[in-house]
Amino acid sequence: MKITIQKTMYLEELPEEIDESFSTVGDRFAGAKQILNLASQNASEGRYVDASEDLERLREVLSLIDKNLEEQQSLMLSYEKIRIASQFPEQETDDVQ
Repeated sequence: MKITIQKTMYLEELPEEIDESFSTVGDRFAGAKQILNLASQNASEGRYVDASEDLERLREVLSLIDKNLEEQQSLMLSYEKIRIASQFPEQETDDVQ
């Protein structure tokens, strides 16, 4: 079962959150590589049903990685928009010219 969780944090905490997310994605890639190696080994040993089950797990992990990357990308773009906006505060227009 999958759930969606919202977080509230301070703006200055976002760079650390982004770094941690990259680390998490890296760990998931390493796990995916291990599953791929296992599937390959099972196939080379003629255990095709086991290899097929391994590939199904790999597909699930890759789907999760894709979702993590999508969230990471969105977080970084949102953070950058906020940083840019803070450098260029809205200018007030004067009605008197």
